Amino acid sequence: MSFHAAPSAAAVLPAQPHADLNAEVLRLGLLAPHTAPDEHATPTQDPKPARARAGLVAWRLKRVLSFMEEHYCEALTLAEMARVAGLSRMHFAAQFRISTGAKPHEYLLRLRVESAQKLMMESDEPLAQVAFSVGFQTQAHFTTVFRRFAATTPHRWRSEQTARTPRGGAAVPRALGSAHQA
Repeated sequence: MSFHAAPSAAAVLPAQPHADLNAEVLRLGLLAPHTAPDEHATPTQDPKPARARAGLVAWRLKRVLSFMEEHYCEALTLAEMARVAGLSRMHFAAQFRISTGAKPHEYLLRLRVESAQKLMMESDEPLAQVAFSVGFQTQAHFTTVFRRFAATTPHRWRSEQTARTPRGGAAVPRALGSAHQA
């Protein structure tokens, strides 16, 4: 008795299941063939992004920036800024970052530090009062954020600016950089 069976239907099919279907999919361009990338090959066409990233439209950006500049010393939330722009929080945050290069909160912190620098140049208020005046809850947080943007502490920055002040003239502060260039 022989255990050899007659050739089955599976033995008649091509070695790779669905080979005809795979060839048709590749021919139509629905899938790219899986091959190793050639280091020396130059692409014939630049791949296009799935969606253009333009950021906020000009009027929304202007409205939000004005709002932030008017209310930077208050405890602004992302929801409030998004409401001013007329967008959802997450959509606003993403579009704001594309438009300005900074997250909304980082932009707000930069506005506060720039305002603090002006106050420190114009007055002899204690640093804690300056911090509270521009919207920081504690002097410690103010110092941490100030150091991140100005690369020095508020006290040292003020001392350096005072030393640079020409007699009888206004000081020329070391530039922090505009919040618009964040």
